[in-house]
Amino acid sequence: MTTNGYVRAGFLAMAAGLLGFLMLRPVATSVAAEADGPAEVLAVTFSSAWCASCRILKPRLARVIPEFEDAPVKFVEIDFSLGDAAAAREVAAAEGIEAIFDDVAGATGFTLLVDRDTGEVLEMITSSYPEDAMRASIAAALAIAARTPARADG
Repeated sequence: MTTNGYVRAGFLAMAAGLLGFLMLRPVATSVAAEADGPAEVLAVTFSSAWCASCRILKPRLARVIPEFEDAPVKFVEIDFSLGDAAAAREVAAAEGIEAIFDDVAGATGFTLLVDRDTGEVLEMITSSYPEDAMRASIAAALAIAARTPARADG
């Protein structure tokens, strides 16, 4: 096969994978906690179909999320695959994290643990975190958020 043939085959495989991914994925997904009261921690995953780190991070995080079903944490994914930054920013605005969204500027491959009351980023989980470290980071963020007094404006 010529170099051009490899490029064409690679492009077609990527396009087919991306098309399948886009047909199945909304711009953002959310898994709310089942705990009583509002979430104290927001776990926001910034992802995209082309993000290699996301392919490691997301399955690990998916295995950890059920362990926090009764905890006051909300898991949200902002997916940049469609290239619609305005729609993704609307999701961020709905969660009250516009400033964080603007700081991220389209970067992907990580999950930010945010204190809902203060808006402070408590931790950044990356693909280098094993599942145990993810669990520990989420638990630590929940402990910090539980001790944080609510904002005067919130």
